Amino acid sequence: MRKRDFLKSKLFFKHLLLIVLSFFALLFIVMQVLKIYTRHGKEYEVPKITDRLLQEVANSEEMTLFDIFILDSIYREDLRPGTILTQDPNPGTMVKKGRKIYITVVAFSGEIVSMPSCSNVSLKTAVQNLVDKGLRVGTLIFRNADISGEAFVVEQRFKGQTIRAGAEIQSGESVDLIVEVPSTTATIKIPDILGKTEKEAELMLWKAGLNVGTKQYEGEKDSQQMRVVTYSPLANTITIGQSISLNFMNENNRKYKKQINEFREEKNSVSEQEQINAQIEEQIGMEEWIEQSNE
Repeated sequence: MRKRDFLKSKLFFKHLLLIVLSFFALLFIVMQVLKIYTRHGKEYEVPKITDRLLQEVANSEEMTLFDIFILDSIYREDLRPGTILTQDPNPGTMVKKGRKIYITVVAFSGEIVSMPSCSNVSLKTAVQNLVDKGLRVGTLIFRNADISGEAFVVEQRFKGQTIRAGAEIQSGESVDLIVEVPSTTATIKIPDILGKTEKEAELMLWKAGLNVGTKQYEGEKDSQQMRVVTYSPLANTITIGQSISLNFMNENNRKYKKQINEFREEKNSVSEQEQINAQIEEQIGMEEWIEQSNE
């Protein structure tokens, strides 16, 4: 059979059809194998793991589909060590099985920092120096001195011992400050800490010459959303060095604004009563002075 006749024959078209069908069959088989190999169509939703402890998440059933990879660790005094701060991919993202979830967690200990110089400076400056280094004020200890002007730090102590500037110390640790004040300084005003975050309130109290007392939290604890709603003692003026107990509430709580408004009203009532008492004491003092003068 001549070549031209073969190309026009049924046998040629039959072989051509078989070749085409074989090609598409082979292509179909390859695609199915690739789907199985790449797990095509099998995607899973990434759960929300931030604000949870790493150990709890790692042992949970929902994370058996993924691998956790710690990208970084940051020391946070206000959060439990091991708390997950960030995650990538974000919650709700659809990914394949075995995908790595990159996280940032709260470190179990702070980094080593250099102790700042807090001696021979004002109390406000000393407090700011500590906070800037990631340190905390432990206890403010006041003593009267023959000086004029604002409170003045004369010594810095760590765990009962004097600590020199430049010494290595772990961030998040508390440092006590020995502060000299004029003998005439007895009472001070409590700063307006209502609605402030924990860090903001502590800084304001320390700089004012007050110690931070017990702290209570209502609702989900979040360093950025927890705000001061009440404190005690409830007064406008207080003895220098006294401790202030703080109560916090998550600002997303529906009772948050009501709690603050009620406390402000109570605080204003106390303020009015304090003014009345001061006027009464002043009047009594004046009457006693008049009586003594007449005698």
